[in-house]
Amino acid sequence: MIDFLISFVLALIMFTIGSSLKPGQFWKIAKRPKSVALGLILQMLFLPLLVFALVDITNLPPEFKVGLMILSFCPGGTTSNLVSYLIDADVPLSIYLTSINSFLILITVPTFTYLSLIHFTGAGDHINLPIGTTIIKVVSIILLPVILGMQVRRFFPKLITSLQKPLKYASIILLAAVFTIKFLAPSTQGGSGISWEEVKTLLPITLFIHLLVMFLSYYLAKGFLSNHNACVTIGIEVGLQNTTLALLITSTIIGNEQMAKPALVYALFSFFTTFIYAWVNKKYDRIHRLEPK
Repeated sequence: MIDFLISFVLALIMFTIGSSLKPGQFWKIAKRPKSVALGLILQMLFLPLLVFALVDITNLPPEFKVGLMILSFCPGGTTSNLVSYLIDADVPLSIYLTSINSFLILITVPTFTYLSLIHFTGAGDHINLPIGTTIIKVVSIILLPVILGMQVRRFFPKLITSLQKPLKYASIILLAAVFTIKFLAPSTQGGSGISWEEVKTLLPITLFIHLLVMFLSYYLAKGFLSNHNACVTIGIEVGLQNTTLALLITSTIIGNEQMAKPALVYALFSFFTTFIYAWVNKKYDRIHRLEPK
């Protein structure tokens, strides 16, 4: 029931985001391959390698190390799209990256997870990411709601204008509510069963990794791109991981609740810290542009 609620809220978020977009915006992104390629490289390669270098030198239990690695293999999903939407970043680029990496993970997640299990536990369990199920999830939770939102905007622009703010705030409240339930509910009812001692163990390392990769990816993007909005968006995409996918892999596919706990702790703060980072970056850029030269 809790997992269904999470999927429903994510779909609602993507509908809200889609209702703010126009089809022509995606064609513009296709003409900016540099931004797309840079975002994908930072998400799919830079982030996992950096996390590996960090967790390999810690004294965390092997299951927590694998859980952190799996989290790094799960690139930003609907929550990163939501942050880009809320602070008026490059939303089409955000959705473009999410759509592409949702299919790349069919290769990267099984491969990288297998290597992580071998390295940290010595047991290379065979990981089969259910391709059909994953594609259905990508289409039903990400693509279809976006397309539906764009069509509703096209045919009912006044209705969408009046609903834009209520939908935006409802999405945030519902997302926070379902993850709170997931965190606090007992494991017998679909909750995590995590202890506060485990939270205190995992919070410093997850927060450090999150902040480090978010700011590093932003400044790396600044070295290659002149579009400040795109750089902020790439920072969001690399910094905010898809905890829902990480929980699916650790809890459902591998069946190890210990490995799922880093994603749960990460979910406690990552949305809010990413939002603050993005908002401050956007505000700084506006002030900088208004300063007399």
